[in-house]
Amino acid sequence: MYVRFIYCPECKELRPKSWYHYGDCILCGKKSVTINIPMSIFGYLMYAFSAVGIIFVAYEIAGIQTGLGDLRLFIMFGAIIAALVFSYIETNRATELAVEKAGKVR
Repeated sequence: MYVRFIYCPECKELRPKSWYHYGDCILCGKKSVTINIPMSIFGYLMYAFSAVGIIFVAYEIAGIQTGLGDLRLFIMFGAIIAALVFSYIETNRATELAVEKAGKVR
C-alpha cells in the first residue's frame, strides 16, 4: 500500500492525491507527477485501530452486548483516538519523504 502525492513541476506544488484525481495540477492544469510513498507500520496501525473502533461503534449502535461493561466505551474511543494519532504520524512521515522525493523530480 502507498500514500500517494501529486507534484507539479511547474507550480512546485505538492498535494496528497485524492482517489478521484487523475494527474493534472489543480492550480495550473498541467501534467503532474504521482509520487508513491510506501506505507509504514504507522499506517497499518491506523487501519487496525480504525477497524477496532468501527466494530465497537457498530456493536454500540446495534445494541450487541460484548460483556465488557463500560470498558467497551474506553476501547471504542481509545481505538478511534489511537487511529487519529497514527494517521497524523503517518501523514507527516509520508509528506517529509514526498518532499525529499519531489526535490529529485524534474
